[in-house]
Amino acid sequence: MASNERIRKYLDAGTVLGQVSRGRAEEIVRELVNAGDIQRGQAQEWVDNLVERSHKSSEQVLELVRHEVASQLEKIDPRSLESLANQVAEVLKKSAKAGRSATMDVTTRAGKAAKGATNKAGQTAKGVTAQASKAAKDVTAQAGKTATRARDAASKVAPSRLPGIKPSSSSSKADAKKSHNKKVTEANDSAAKKAAS
Repeated sequence: MASNERIRKYLDAGTVLGQVSRGRAEEIVRELVNAGDIQRGQAQEWVDNLVERSHKSSEQVLELVRHEVASQLEKIDPRSLESLANQVAEVLKKSAKAGRSATMDVTTRAGKAAKGATNKAGQTAKGVTAQASKAAKDVTAQAGKTATRARDAASKVAPSRLPGIKPSSSSSKADAKKSHNKKVTEANDSAAKKAAS
């Protein structure tokens, strides 16, 4: 009795959810054979029976669904169905229009934001350029003042104290002084250029 109850559960489980494939039916029957509920000689008969029963159950469910759908469709008034279709079409038109409007609005805002950011970046760049230019002018002016001071200090130094300048006779002292001043000026100009760069 207990084994018949187990077989019934297997059969019901196989047919409740729809059509059972032959592979699944063979698997169920194999479990029943292993459990000793049915004999091996009856296995093929049980598989065929399970597949046939499952197929009939599926057809019954399908027929029931067809009947219910047909019954519900008969209750629908064609005019109300057409009215409903028109309402749905109107809603779709309105939603499409709202979508286009929202997209245009977002695009316009994004364009304005991008233009504002570009303008602000340009103003910032102009400010930085002006500051850099002013700083460069200040450094150049400071370097020029430093070079002038260095030139003045160098011109006061005696030629014999400067490296690379030999004292000369009294007749060529004026020439030596000119040569010395020229070298000092060149050295100071070179120093000023290095300081400016």
